[in-house]
Amino acid sequence: MSSHPNGEPAGPERPVATAHAHAAELDIERDSDVPISTQIYWQLAYQIESGRLQPGTRLPPVRDLGAALRVNPNTIRAVYRRLADAGYAVGRHGAGTRVVDRPPVRRGSDALAGIVAETLRRAAQLGFTPDEVAQATFTAATERKRPGPHVRVLFAECTTADANVDAERITEAFPDRVEVTPVLLDDIPERLDRYHYDLVATTTFHADEAQAHVAGRVPVVAMLVGPGYMSLIQEIAALRPGSSVGVVCGSQRGVENIAEVLQLAGTTDVRIISAVAHTEEELDRVDRDADLVLLSREAIALGLESRFERAERLRNWTYEFDPAGFELLRRAIERVPTHEAEPVEA
Repeated sequence: MSSHPNGEPAGPERPVATAHAHAAELDIERDSDVPISTQIYWQLAYQIESGRLQPGTRLPPVRDLGAALRVNPNTIRAVYRRLADAGYAVGRHGAGTRVVDRPPVRRGSDALAGIVAETLRRAAQLGFTPDEVAQATFTAATERKRPGPHVRVLFAECTTADANVDAERITEAFPDRVEVTPVLLDDIPERLDRYHYDLVATTTFHADEAQAHVAGRVPVVAMLVGPGYMSLIQEIAALRPGSSVGVVCGSQRGVENIAEVLQLAGTTDVRIISAVAHTEEELDRVDRDADLVLLSREAIALGLESRFERAERLRNWTYEFDPAGFELLRRAIERVPTHEAEPVEA
């Protein structure tokens, strides 16, 4: 008789419930400092421990859950592997991932739930949200377990949308080796003062700025972007002299950074017309005067592409990392010494 990875007999197939209803209740905070994969893992583990996901329940297929949560399927795969490693679930080829027959029960889980409830109550009295409590708890716990088996990477960008997307990409590229926290460039010094990070990563466009903020405290990895991004810059550079390019972002800082990148790339013969989201007068000016309109990830997330006439002018100001960028980061990760965390006394 074959056995599951957790040592239970495989046994005959039996009908099982599905977890789609419970999966629909997952709450993903995309602006949280807690990685999305960790948020999903915590919530699924809680549903299993609390009995909301019964033994034998089949978890949603990776791609279905990824689509429902708007998360890359590789992130869901990493969560399911983590659930299996912790003894909550078991995956079988062709049969999906299911809750094990005897899920682990945490020692003193009822007492811990009481502590959490009291902490949330007291935090609410002081004006803190549950998400802020979770972030503080996560970062404090992470600090206590250092040094550990994962390399801690701080990924810095000029907008929250870019930082979050790129942090997830790096997590997906190195799922078992890194813990990645997104951060705005200006917030790097404060983060390094408060928490431990092994590396700071950013794009080549922000390498100098990141180096200045880091001030030599940890290595900085400048990741190359793919040729598709450069082709957009080349298209702008090829516009006739005096052409107008609209730059639309969710913040003034984002607008300024895009304009600076264009200038550094040599697109000095075009006129930049900028607009921040929700500034109707600026958006009207871009719509009226721009020959080409660049939309940042934040602008796209806000649905601003529908705000402009002549959709053929619109270009997404997004990028993919070049494989060489991931290789540079891989080499930096391998140079960071890590080892299993030792138990921490209470």
